[in-house]
Amino acid sequence: MIKSILKIFGTQNEKIVKNYLKKVKNINALESNYENLSDEELQAAFNALKEEVQNGTKSLDDVLYESFAITRETSKRVLELRHYDVQMVGGMVLNDGDIAEMKTGEGKTLVATLAVVLNAMTGKGVHVITVNDYLAKRDSEDMGVLYNFLGYSVGCLTADVHDEMSRKAQYEADITYGTNNEYGFDYLRDNMKVRAEEKVQRKHNYAIVDEVDSILIDEARTPLIISGPTQRDHNHYARADEIAKKMERGEKLETKAGEDEQTTGDFIVDEKNRTIVMTEDGLLKAQELFEVENLYNLENAALSHHLDQALKAHYIFEKDVDYVVQNNEIIIVDEFTGRLSEGRRYSEGLHQALEAKEGVEIQEESQTLAEITYQNYFRLYEKLAGMTGTAQTEATEFAQIYNLDVISIPTNVPIARDDKNDLIYNTEREKLDAVVRRVRELNAIGQPVLIGTASIEKSELIDERLKKEKIPHNMLNAKNHAQEAEIIKNAGQKGAVTVATNMAGRGVDIKIDNEVKSLGGLMILGTERHESRRIDNQLRGRSGRQGDAGESQFFLSLDDNLLRIFGGEKIRNIMNKLGVEEGEYIDSKIVTRSVEKAQKKVENQHYESRKHILEYDDVANHQRKAIYGFRNQLLDPEFDIGAKIKENRAEYIDHLLAECEIYDGMPKEDFNVEKLGSLIKEELNVVVDHQHFVDKEVEELTSMITEMMENIYEEKMSQIDPEQRTEIECILYLQVLDPQWRDHLYEMDVLKTGIGLRGYNQKDPLTEYKQDSYKLFTDLVQRIKFEAVKVLQLVQFNFESPAEEEAAVEQIREELESDVVDATLSTDEQEAPKNKPLTGTKKPKRNEPCPCGSGKKYKNCCGQSGPKKGLLA
Repeated sequence: MIKSILKIFGTQNEKIVKNYLKKVKNINALESNYENLSDEELQAAFNALKEEVQNGTKSLDDVLYESFAITRETSKRVLELRHYDVQMVGGMVLNDGDIAEMKTGEGKTLVATLAVVLNAMTGKGVHVITVNDYLAKRDSEDMGVLYNFLGYSVGCLTADVHDEMSRKAQYEADITYGTNNEYGFDYLRDNMKVRAEEKVQRKHNYAIVDEVDSILIDEARTPLIISGPTQRDHNHYARADEIAKKMERGEKLETKAGEDEQTTGDFIVDEKNRTIVMTEDGLLKAQELFEVENLYNLENAALSHHLDQALKAHYIFEKDVDYVVQNNEIIIVDEFTGRLSEGRRYSEGLHQALEAKEGVEIQEESQTLAEITYQNYFRLYEKLAGMTGTAQTEATEFAQIYNLDVISIPTNVPIARDDKNDLIYNTEREKLDAVVRRVRELNAIGQPVLIGTASIEKSELIDERLKKEKIPHNMLNAKNHAQEAEIIKNAGQKGAVTVATNMAGRGVDIKIDNEVKSLGGLMILGTERHESRRIDNQLRGRSGRQGDAGESQFFLSLDDNLLRIFGGEKIRNIMNKLGVEEGEYIDSKIVTRSVEKAQKKVENQHYESRKHILEYDDVANHQRKAIYGFRNQLLDPEFDIGAKIKENRAEYIDHLLAECEIYDGMPKEDFNVEKLGSLIKEELNVVVDHQHFVDKEVEELTSMITEMMENIYEEKMSQIDPEQRTEIECILYLQVLDPQWRDHLYEMDVLKTGIGLRGYNQKDPLTEYKQDSYKLFTDLVQRIKFEAVKVLQLVQFNFESPAEEEAAVEQIREELESDVVDATLSTDEQEAPKNKPLTGTKKPKRNEPCPCGSGKKYKNCCGQSGPKKGLLA
């Protein structure tokens, strides 16, 4: 890792690249050695290197020059592509665990092969993460030829690989390609499995993230969540929607210095921060409509929250910009890629608020069963690297959150694209008129044009205007994404006009022929600045690849959201002073810089938002690691579960005595031994004569109860094969842990939803969240220990043969697996595990009707055992 402290020397990036280029000379010096080898000799030379790494005689750094030289020679033979020197630099940056920033068309896919081949030598697996299934499949197939030549196996994870064994096989490969979603969700699913052999992932060794800014920055505000239904009342959403429609939008009034802030209406929309702020009048009106005295009392926090989400749905989230309505469903539009995010739902009731707004079926709000942010998932890897065309604008965040430095690598051929200044018009109408005029001019000479828009809505507006002018064109947005590859492929042809959302910003290169080059290359015409400079740079990067001719220019107006919210007034004053008339524009570097300042403000807000999410998830992350770590121990056949049960039993007995106010140093006559006897009967199903506890010291009571519990437990367990005993104990422990962890996640969700209200009491919500969540977690750990003790103490066995014993163990597994599936997919609420006898004969599952005909569930009827007699009775 290159130390960030070096940045104080100013031209640090150039110095780093020069240092890498010196190393490239050493690699180049080996080229002739390997050129003269046959295929078999080249493969043998590589295998010898790999063997030295795996037996520990050499490190990866020791064999880097030879590995890179062999990889390049292999690429020349099987792909007919020779790595450029700057691509060799990119490979070394990736191997050092940093981010290689390389412009569009510089061959990042080929660059990755250098670091992948080297790091796969350890045999611990290499993951290459892509932004979509298409790229994962394409790159694994195209580069797989090279990897296979060197003896590596290649896996590919896409959404259509459903079978667990197939997924496991992909992870077992030396090199695995897949999307960020697939890796993240497999990690969460693995930690819900009840058999170690069913886990699909290996350890997190080394990963290269393609389009690293998209995955680690843009997607970082959306955590990965596996959820199940909560069966909450849908009427709240409809009611909040009705009340939101009755509220009147207001605004802040200008006041003189020192005067109190004045507002109108019931609420103010803060477009900069995308929040709703209630006025005093609005608060009173909402309380009247909800028929409550104080909307901000804790018992009314849910109502306040639903109203806030309903107002956001109506006044901040726009149809065909933030979401679309398809097949009676609300589908999110990814703001950075422009693609539909099917299957994703806004959290905290916002999705339901949008469904109420659009009058579609309100789907059930879900409960979190497992969750992790991309930040914390990718920080699991021992070594992480990334590559993209646009990363420098987020270099600080990469360094602070992921400890990744961004190294900008020069292009193989200098960029020839002409990036013109922005043209700024007064109104949206004037801007679109100018765009259409410019397209007509370019189309007349045959120069291809790619028109970039910031939303589906704007792309359809441009589409209508071009149709009206009878200019032939193709349109690409989330509504017709199926034709994406074909549309982009043809976008560089002579006379082509393509209208596209951010979807055109990544993935497939747009190639042009010599005739188009002579016309000036591909013209990128942006119709609006995006909130992130990176997205604009990606759009520009569609043109001018590998030294090709090209042009780019943005047409803006003061009606554009970015300018209107973050800097329009200043620019409008400039335009007024210059006397800009109808149809005229400003072409000024000063104005362009003003626009970039506005973008920096938004980028900083998004960074703070991601930091905020990470700060909260870091609290949960320590808890998640503790639970998942213990869960993995329970799945490990070597784990000493017996010692853990003894330890928990001792803690449980201390708890029993404390519940009865029995402590060291108290007079024996004050001990509530009657309550102790009742608790043992109630919790352990053992009848105890409490008179046996009279006049006993705490140590004696502890010893008596321990002996009683151990004798009952060992008598029961002695009939089971020792190996099966360990397995049963671990499975039953899991049967307690999993539902308790799911309930804890729900409590954490509830806590997080209402924690913001603490700010009204002059308290820091994050500090409050840390304190309260710690208390919830300590309660959870204690609850798991004590429930496990009780379940293990209460469970009954009645095996008549080893076969019946094995069948019963399998039955427990099936029921536990069924619980996991039910909790994830079904609409039934799950219940905590109950006492149930295990016999060798086939009997109903615990949630099935009892065969005795009582009408109760089996677990609540004949599935229960009667009280046992204790040794002290």
